[in-house]
Formats: sequence, structure tokens, C-alpha cells
Amino acid sequence: MLTNKNLFFLIIQAQIGIGILGLPYILYNHVQQDGWMSLLIAGVLAQGIIIILVALSRSSPKETFYELNHRLLGNFLAKIVNILYVLYFISFSMLLMILVTDVINTWILHQTPRWAIILMLLIATSYIAKEQIVTISRAFLFFSFLFIVLIFLLILVYPQDIHFGRLQPVGSNSFTDIVKASPDAFVSLIGFELILFIMPYIKNPKTSLKVLSFANLFSLTLYIFLFITCVISFSGVQFSLIHEPLLYLFRGMSFQFVERIDIIFLSFWIVPISTTLVIQLFNASLGVQNIFSFQRKKSVYILAIILLCLGLFPISFSMKESLSSIMIYLNIIFVFIFPALLLIIAKLKGIKG
Repeated sequence: MLTNKNLFFLIIQAQIGIGILGLPYILYNHVQQDGWMSLLIAGVLAQGIIIILVALSRSSPKETFYELNHRLLGNFLAKIVNILYVLYFISFSMLLMILVTDVINTWILHQTPRWAIILMLLIATSYIAKEQIVTISRAFLFFSFLFIVLIFLLILVYPQDIHFGRLQPVGSNSFTDIVKASPDAFVSLIGFELILFIMPYIKNPKTSLKVLSFANLFSLTLYIFLFITCVISFSGVQFSLIHEPLLYLFRGMSFQFVERIDIIFLSFWIVPISTTLVIQLFNASLGVQNIFSFQRKKSVYILAIILLCLGLFPISFSMKESLSSIMIYLNIIFVFIFPALLLIIAKLKGIKG
């Protein structure tokens, strides 16, 4: 069973991944130094949705989301909704793979074909995703030491050429523009929806809301700290040209016996990036298991093959941008709107945990 500690690190590993590299650039291009406000709004929105998801999960704590759908919607509608969720997780996984392979191609393996990187990524993530959630949580707990490394490296940036004046003027963008930028920040906080699928495995479901709230607060604080660090380290002109500002920060660092901190960091950071993909595969495999009555391990392998086949298709920059934009709306639909409607149905039917 999942303890509070396991659950905490499971959620932050699900939330923090590839977004930590590109989110500062995206927010700065939208609302400049006010991006931290968009992050705050996204964090509040995420907390509200967490309350809804936990309430829905507690309505039947011994069932996963896919099983609960059959009680709430009937077999026919439940199967349709479950298929849609599997397709959503496949789409999310596809976008993650594209983003990860682009970063690896750009910074580390310049000549390696995309399919080879995707194959290695899927082998590693499938190996973890096929395990039970308790085993996955223990692996994530071990991987979490990399957050300490990240925070330590960010602190080392501060003695360098930084200017806190770049954070001003505060609120120079309109409130409307700040709110419009918050969906991009919200995408980077996605991961807490995992609670819908693991409630039966939690040792103390009554404390799940508190644990998820602290995990969300940790992820939000880390993202804000990262954004502020990037803003005070780069000028506006530099920021508009740097897609992965965090890596450029580390690129400028060197020690007596160590150089290219950016490459060393990225080599390790591929692990936390991959954990987000592990969660998506886990969620989708539960759906495939429920729909087709396959073993979950077999479901993971089937999903990995599908993703590998999708990864063989050439992806242009415009296609990647379009998929990223579509995923913003899909996240809102599948993480917020559907669960909120199901919670209302559960209340109307009087289903309680």
C-alpha cells in the first residue's frame, strides 16, 4: 500500500518533468516578468481541481476511475469514456516523447535518429510502468534526490551576474493577459490526476487531499523559483531567443574539474522527465486492461508499440505546436470537466465512500 511519503513523491514526479526546461521561455514570451503570477493562478486552479478529483475518488475508494465509470454511467457510456481517456493519455505521451527527443537531439545526441531515442525511452519507461504502483513509487522516491541537485545548482547561479530589477515593474501586463497565460503553466502542473487511478492502493485515503495539496505546493514553488531565477539571469532580448533557459544557465557554470554542467545535468534530468511518461503509460494501461481485459503488463507493451509506431512519423515544428495547443484544451476537458461532471452524477446517485 502507498504511504503518504510514497504518494507525495509519486505526485511531484508526475508533475515535474519536461516543463521545467521550457516553461520559463513560454511564460516570458506571453507576459514577461509577470509569468510568476500566471503560475500562481495555475496553482490555485490545480488545487481546486485536486479537491474535485479527491472527492470523486473518495466516492468509491476501492475502485479505480475506470471501474467507477461503470457504476456512474452504465457499461456502454463507461466504455466510451474509458476509451477516450486512453486516447488522451496516448496523445499526452506522444507529445512528451516529441518534446523529450527534441531536447536530447539538440543538446546531447545530435546525430542520433529520432526513432532510436524514442525506442530507448519507451524501453526504459515501459520497464517501470509495467510494475505495481507501489514499486513505481519506490523508484520515484529514489529518483527524487535529483530535485536536491537542481535546487543546489540554481542556488549556485545567484552569485553570478543577476539583476533583481528585471522582475519589475510588477503587474505591467493586464490581468486578462496574465490569466490567458495560466493554461500554459497549468499544463506543467498536470500529473495529480493520477489520484483517480491509485486511490484503492493508498494506505490512508483520508489524508490523500492533504498530501496532494503539499505536493502541488512543492511543484508550484519550484516552478516559481525556477522562473524568477531565469528572469533575473537573462535580459529580455536573451530570453526571447532561449527556448531552454535553465540549460543555458548551467552552460555558463564551470568548476575547476567539471565543465558543461548543462550536459551533465540533462543526462541525469532525463530520468525525472521520463517519470511523467511512466505515469501516462500506467494510467493508459489500466484503461486498456479495463476495456479489453488484458493483463496490465501486456497493456503497457501494446501501448509502447503504438507510441513507437506513432513516433516513426515525421513531426514538423508546426505540428508540434498544434499538438501542444490542442493538449491544453484536452487537459482541461479530461482533468477538470469530465471528473467534475462525474462527481455531480455521483452526488445525485448518492454514491459515497
